[in-house]
Amino acid sequence: SSAVSTCPLCKHQFEGRPQLSINKVFAQIAEKFKQTHYAPLPSPFVWCDVCTGIKQPAVSSCLTCTASYCTEHVQPHHTTPFYAKHPLMDPQEALRGRTCSVHRRLMEVYCRTCESCICAICVLREHRVHKTVSVQTERLSKQILNPCGRRWRCSLLTNHLNPSVFQSHADRERGEVELPLNDLSDSLDQIRSRVVGGIVAQLEAVMTKGEGMVKRLEEELSQLTERRAALEAQATSQDHIAFLKVRTPAASSSPLFITLLHHHPSSSSPLFITLLHHPSSSLLFITLHHHPSSSLLFITLLHHPSSSLLFLPQTYEVCHILEDVTLNPVTAYPFLILSEDRKQLKRGEKLQFYRNSPHRFDVWSCVLAKEGFSSGRHYWEVCVGENKDWKLGVVSESAQRKGLFDMCPSHGYYAIWWSSSQLRALTTPPLTKVKGHHPKLRQVGVFLDMEEGQVSLYNVKSGSEIYSFHTSTEFTERMFPLLGTGDKEVPLILLTTLQHPA
Repeated sequence: SSAVSTCPLCKHQFEGRPQLSINKVFAQIAEKFKQTHYAPLPSPFVWCDVCTGIKQPAVSSCLTCTASYCTEHVQPHHTTPFYAKHPLMDPQEALRGRTCSVHRRLMEVYCRTCESCICAICVLREHRVHKTVSVQTERLSKQILNPCGRRWRCSLLTNHLNPSVFQSHADRERGEVELPLNDLSDSLDQIRSRVVGGIVAQLEAVMTKGEGMVKRLEEELSQLTERRAALEAQATSQDHIAFLKVRTPAASSSPLFITLLHHHPSSSSPLFITLLHHPSSSLLFITLHHHPSSSLLFITLLHHPSSSLLFLPQTYEVCHILEDVTLNPVTAYPFLILSEDRKQLKRGEKLQFYRNSPHRFDVWSCVLAKEGFSSGRHYWEVCVGENKDWKLGVVSESAQRKGLFDMCPSHGYYAIWWSSSQLRALTTPPLTKVKGHHPKLRQVGVFLDMEEGQVSLYNVKSGSEIYSFHTSTEFTERMFPLLGTGDKEVPLILLTTLQHPA
């Protein structure tokens, strides 16, 4: 019944619930039992790797053989010289931290890429492309390099904290920066001196030229004043015979010609002097104007119908600035020799080192100018001297240059040819022999009129026309000056206003 109580240990029954009390002796024993620290459970045995049948517990492990041995099988490592250098360790210590957690193999290799120890199977799989060495090699390198690294870091720290090192570094950096700046400063000074010197020289030249112009104009004004007074005196004279005997002064000494000669240097050419200097001419007046699209000076002469200058046209054109023509080596025949300034050419003995070009002459010994003309009127002069074989004229841009062909207007060539003491115009075969006596021809002027389709060549010394090519229409494509020679001694020379002979 519920009134009976039973002891859970001895099963003794009580009629009523007994009064329980603590067993102090047992409680103290239990408390001490809780506070007692017991040693950890022993690790599992490491068995001998050599025993067959019943395996015996291992007493040593060889790190070289990577095996554990019992008392019997470890004896060769103690007695045989072959195993003298094999390190032996306690089996538990040999396995602790020395086996791969993945493959359960001894870790004998060090991966420098991952900075960890690995086993032989890891080298063939996960670490096959990494940089690996043996653990002994890695230990040796770290034992040697670590002290060196510490000394290097200490030396580096000491140098960085040294003020003299900072100062020398700053001086070196400043020197590297100042050197190019000094060179730049010197270059700027040179450029400044050249520019300022050029401006001063140009100013002095302009001032000198202006003073000379003023002086010449004053002289012309004085001459005109004297001439006017003389004409007025003659006009009031009643002696008609004396008035008619007065001759007009020569053009070469007139104020008009002096002005033209100053402003237009080419007005001193024989052609122009022939035009102005003629004793029997009765010129009423002369008008001048300059065409902006060309380098020509237009001179209109009005004279009496009875004048002896009827052979001259009423409007004459004179070039006052020669075109600055330079030769283009890209078009030169391979045996032609060009001067450095591209103003002279002659035939050479050997093949010149020119690059191959579709624009180059390969049969005719010719070369074109670098400058082409597409509009306006143009004039240039060439000194042929004693050259025995030369060609001069113009050629169209699309004209044939390769192979053997006829140089004629139908092929885009407008030129004359001096050879074998004969002068011929390169017209449609047969060639046209130019009439006249030309042995003393030394300087040739070439005149090109794009709008009129005209090419004329002149004897510069005599002012006479050598030959003219006329087309029915204007030139529609660019035209280039043409020069050619077969003479190996006397060169052809392109002239400029500064080289114009007196």
